[in-house]
Amino acid sequence: MPSHEGAVENTPRSEDYLETVYHLIKDRGHATTSDISTALEVRPPTVSNMIGKLAAKGYLEYRPYHGMKLTPIGERVAKSVIRRHQVIAEFMSMIGVDDQTAFEDTEGIEHHVHSTTIRRLERLVQYLRAHPETLKTIVKYLESD
Repeated sequence: MPSHEGAVENTPRSEDYLETVYHLIKDRGHATTSDISTALEVRPPTVSNMIGKLAAKGYLEYRPYHGMKLTPIGERVAKSVIRRHQVIAEFMSMIGVDDQTAFEDTEGIEHHVHSTTIRRLERLVQYLRAHPETLKTIVKYLESD
């Protein structure tokens, strides 16, 4: 898998953890292993294991019973995943993919798309937002099959 935004190689699962920690901190002001366990629907020992690995790689700082915070590189990776997700989801929506399919596809694609592709896709989304008639023509064409 290609690296994203200058980060070291990550797995889709580690990116999911970083994204979840980022959202929990933004929404609640903190992230605990229990919160992550609930959000990702995994057992607490699994969370503890992954948090240890992410801390060892320098993505987050963790103190048992005190919570965790993302390091600058951990936050950069989390924001990159979130950005990729948003761009892909918006594109899917624009071309008329139903919400459930778009969600499932976005979850699968977001971890495997190269940063160059995301930049191009983001530019395409910006163009289509600025040119709604072009988007209507494309959607009409896609729906004609």
